[in-house]
Amino acid sequence: MEKQTIDLHLLELRYARIRVKNEARVRRLVDSISRHGQLEAMLTVKGEDNRLILVDGYQRYAALRCLGQDSGLVRVVDAPESQTLCQLLILRGERQWEAIEEAGLIQELHRRFDYSLSEIGRQIGRDKSYVKRRMDLLESLPEEILSRVIAGTISTWAASRVLIPLARANPSAATRLAAHLEREPMSTRELQLFYDHYQKANRQVRERMLDHPALFIKSIQALAGSKDEGPEEKWLHDVKVVCAILDRLRDEADTVFYPNQEKKLRRQLLVKAARARRLTVELQQKIKERLKYDRPHQRAGNPGNGKTGDREADDRQTTEGRPQHGGQCARDTGSPARSQQGFGI
Repeated sequence: MEKQTIDLHLLELRYARIRVKNEARVRRLVDSISRHGQLEAMLTVKGEDNRLILVDGYQRYAALRCLGQDSGLVRVVDAPESQTLCQLLILRGERQWEAIEEAGLIQELHRRFDYSLSEIGRQIGRDKSYVKRRMDLLESLPEEILSRVIAGTISTWAASRVLIPLARANPSAATRLAAHLEREPMSTRELQLFYDHYQKANRQVRERMLDHPALFIKSIQALAGSKDEGPEEKWLHDVKVVCAILDRLRDEADTVFYPNQEKKLRRQLLVKAARARRLTVELQQKIKERLKYDRPHQRAGNPGNGKTGDREADDRQTTEGRPQHGGQCARDTGSPARSQQGFGI
C-alpha cells in the first residue's frame, strides 16, 4: 500500500453520510495529533479521474480539520472499491464500527455494486440473515431519525432496540420520541423501561407518554423507590452514579484540558472542578459529624440515668400515632401515585 501526504480538499468524502460522528473521539484525536502528529494514515481508494475516495479515517479527517491543517497522511489501497469495503467489514477499520455504519457499507455493496445479500455474506464471513438484518436496520428508520443517529445525537442502541421496532408500528411516534431524546437524552435502562411500558399501554396513555417521556420515567422511578428503597439504598445508588461520573471525568481530563486552551474556557472548567471538590469535602465532613454523634458517650443529649432515652422513645411513638401525622404521611407517600395517575397507570 502506498502512503503519501495530500491536500485534504482533494479527498472525496463519499462515505461521510454513513459514518457516525463522535465528538469525544475527535477531541482525543485532536489532542493526540497536536502532541505527536498524525501517526496513522487514513485509508483511501482510487476513484474516477484519479481522485482519492476516503474509505476509513473520517474521525481523523475531522481532527485534522479542527486543527486547521490543510494536508494529511493517507494510505492508497491498490484494489477495487468494492473489495476494500468488504475488507473493512471484516477488519472493522480504525475502530469498532457502529451497526448503522456496517449497514451503510452493506447497502453500498448491494445497491451500487449489485452484490446479492448471499454474496455479501460470503465475502465478509457472515450468513445471509445477518446481512439482511443490517439492511433492515438502515432501511426501517425514517430519514429524520437516521440523520440524528449519524450526527451522534441518538445512540445506535436506541435506534436498533427501540426506535426501529417503534417505527415499524408507528413512524410518527418514533419520530416524536427521537426528537425528545435529542433534547433530553435517556439512559439505556430508562429507554428500555419506557418502551416496555409503552408496549403494554393503551392509545391514550401512549400519547401522554410521548408528550412527556422524562416525566413518565421520573414517576415510575419515584413509585418504585417509594415501595422498595429506603434512604440508605437510595444513597448507595446515588453514590454509585457519582463515582461513575467522576471516573469518566478523570479519564477524559487529558482530552478536556490541553496546551494553549482558551483561557475563558479553562477558567470555567476549573471553577466547576473546584466546586465538585468542595462538595466532596463537605460530604466527608458531614459524614464525620454524623458518625461522631453515634459514639456511646455522646449519644445522650443530657446526663441522667437512662430514663430520658426511654421517655423520648415513648414520646416519639405517641407523636407518630397522632392522626394528623398519619394523614401527612399518607399525603407524602401518595405523591408518586398521583404522578402515575396522570399517565393512567
